[in-house]
Amino acid sequence: DLQHLVDEAARTTAMAVPLEDREFNLGAFCSHQSVADEVSRDSILTRRSTSQVRRYSESFGIARADGPVRIPADEERGRLGRVCVPVRWQSVTYGYLWLLEDHTVDPALLPELLDLAKRAGVELARHARLRDDLGWKVGELLSTYPETRARAAREIAESWSRPEATPVA
Repeated sequence: DLQHLVDEAARTTAMAVPLEDREFNLGAFCSHQSVADEVSRDSILTRRSTSQVRRYSESFGIARADGPVRIPADEERGRLGRVCVPVRWQSVTYGYLWLLEDHTVDPALLPELLDLAKRAGVELARHARLRDDLGWKVGELLSTYPETRARAAREIAESWSRPEATPVA
């Protein structure tokens, strides 16, 4: 799961590692005592980064990057330096692993970090697909065709591992 991948990245690098989706919503983060900045604290407390943080980070080309991107420290914005490892699957960016720098990332660790990001990309892509599928199924619950409504109810109940007659609001 995503938390396990983030914890593994933190153990590998000995750095603070949050994971955000492509909308900059916080997906997972490791416990860290040695390093934090205002941006990280705000992200953890509100479960997302601000639009200003998003624009600043994206100005470094992270959304299209194939590999890690170093973003320098910015005292004015209360940011430590960080390395962004794009979380991608099938050439689509689904999120970002952030390595908060209190020391330089060892280049020998990059293959392992890229593998963790790839595994996180698969998981985030799966989550996105489940959300999309659920959206379609919920729409089908409103169909004028009884068979379509029944099929959608059955599929939703199966995906949630609940009996079909379970009330849902």
